[in-house]
Amino acid sequence: MIVFRCNAASGVGVGHLMRCRTLAAALRARGVPSVMFGPDESWRGAGDERLFDAWMPSIWSNPNTDARALAAACRKFGAGVAVLDDYRVDGEYQMLLRDRGLKWMQQFNASAPPPFWADWVVNAGPGETADRYVAQVRNPQTTFLLGPEYAVLRSEFRNMPERPSEGRIGQVLISFGGGDDHGMVIRMLTALLADGPAELQYRIMSGSRNPGNDSIARWIVGNAAGRAVLAVNPPDVAAEYLACDLALIGGGTSTFEAAAMGLPMVIVSMADNQINQALGWQARGAAVFAGILDTLSPEEVVRCVASLCADPVKIAAMARAGRTSVDGGGCDRLVDRLVGVI
Repeated sequence: MIVFRCNAASGVGVGHLMRCRTLAAALRARGVPSVMFGPDESWRGAGDERLFDAWMPSIWSNPNTDARALAAACRKFGAGVAVLDDYRVDGEYQMLLRDRGLKWMQQFNASAPPPFWADWVVNAGPGETADRYVAQVRNPQTTFLLGPEYAVLRSEFRNMPERPSEGRIGQVLISFGGGDDHGMVIRMLTALLADGPAELQYRIMSGSRNPGNDSIARWIVGNAAGRAVLAVNPPDVAAEYLACDLALIGGGTSTFEAAAMGLPMVIVSMADNQINQALGWQARGAAVFAGILDTLSPEEVVRCVASLCADPVKIAAMARAGRTSVDGGGCDRLVDRLVGVI
């Protein structure tokens, strides 16, 4: 048995929850059951009853209280191993788990890394290296699992065939995560339709938790009919990527999906913890980092998109760089570690 501590909220997005679900499915396939601890019932999906033996909502109050509740959940279900996918977990939280004799795998925020007491510390960021975090290590047995080879993606993103492409951009995917897009979709569409290449079509992918979905749908009808389409929680996410030639995208989990599909990216960091990731993709040649949500220039994004449209050689090189970085096997690599100690 493994217990997941996961953070899910409209302002946080669904990346943490999607990672946990994907890991739980892989564990289930190997005969290892799981429990979800943290998210309230509103985040529970129809398929979760097949993934988790129990779903335990827990309102976060402080690290000490939450850690004690998680430890109690582990005792209740006889779990000696946990997965922490919640960036609020700090040193105090981890010390309490260590005192309870638990082992755990921890996803962390590279922009504000905590002290590390975990058995495995995971961050799939394309620019991450263990030497950056030496000062945070408190457990001499900690193993760092860093880089895109540890990206947790659903099975449909594994070993994707090379997409047929001549480097031409006809359709652009716009997606700023599964939560609140903070008005970015309309902001970017307004600029792109006004000053971007006239031949481009736009496909917007949004999560059902985005409070802006109704506004986006109305805006498209009134301002972009025939050039933009909104897909909310599309049933085949991989097909959305395949239908497009370039992604204007938030800097979270979706960057790994786009890279696996060989889709070149223009990345906007929607939060501080996405900056290093965006810079890492740019350094690998798979993306262009357009800027940060609060200070982003729509005009600069338009110039960036137009420049890429005029450079098929660069587009083809970006596609190759993404595909060579992500093979989709990260979930199995992490599950191997967890199963090995159960």
